Amino acid sequence: MRRFIIPSLAALIAATSPVAIAQQDETSSYREVYPENLLIMTLESGEVVIELNEDFAPGHVEQMRELISSGIYDGERFYRVIDGFVAQGGLEVDERIEVYPTLTNENERMASDEDFVPLGNEDLFAPVVGHLDGFAVGRNPEAGTEWLLHCPGAMAMARGVDPDSGSTEFYIVLDAQRYLDRNLTVFGRVLSGMEHIQALKRGDRAIESGVIQRPERGDEILTARLAVNIPEEERPRWEVLETTSEDFEAYKTRLRVRTDEFFYNTPPEILDVCAFSAPAREISEE
Repeated sequence: MRRFIIPSLAALIAATSPVAIAQQDETSSYREVYPENLLIMTLESGEVVIELNEDFAPGHVEQMRELISSGIYDGERFYRVIDGFVAQGGLEVDERIEVYPTLTNENERMASDEDFVPLGNEDLFAPVVGHLDGFAVGRNPEAGTEWLLHCPGAMAMARGVDPDSGSTEFYIVLDAQRYLDRNLTVFGRVLSGMEHIQALKRGDRAIESGVIQRPERGDEILTARLAVNIPEEERPRWEVLETTSEDFEAYKTRLRVRTDEFFYNTPPEILDVCAFSAPAREISEE
């Protein structure tokens, strides 16, 4: 009897995953990602699709667009990967990094009046959390500010002690690191291919803060391309479920209200903002 418990739970989880929802959903409640904000990073294990967020971090996104378009990340590596923390990639060597201008931290902004959808339950790190254009967002209503969250798949800029010292070195969050919110600039999120990021070769956190030690090498970034720079006939197109839509509310309800017979003790009807993400899917040309 016990052997059927885990498969049934796995099937339940799979049915409510962002990928499954996107594949099953035939509604029109999706918005297409602008090609200038769509980053395709090719690793040996497969493609990672990332949406950049110029609304929250315009300076960081502008510099990343320039760097990506110049090809500087092609052939570089994820050289610092700490299990359960982050995967950091870029140029690695200080002498190479120092050539590029440093960026003013864009870790929060004044809250916008449009399209923010509260999650609907309390959060440990922010007065209010929810979603805006598919991104997980924290808010402080009293201060009138908002910021992107360090949820799994968030892409952010690494820096030194100086808050304004980031320039080229990025990281992707492996597991939620909410204590980093408002301290480093999040400027994107993974839409697809997180399994390739999770499979990256790890370093030892106790040795040089997780930098992979030679003669070992971190996994290579074969290419990093913006969709806008790919010929139109070959250009991938992606769309994200509108987080203002009834379909997204229904998706959250399916995650929040666990009525499946597997749960003989009914879980509380609450959600962790970092435990799920807005579904995304590639647009078929058919």
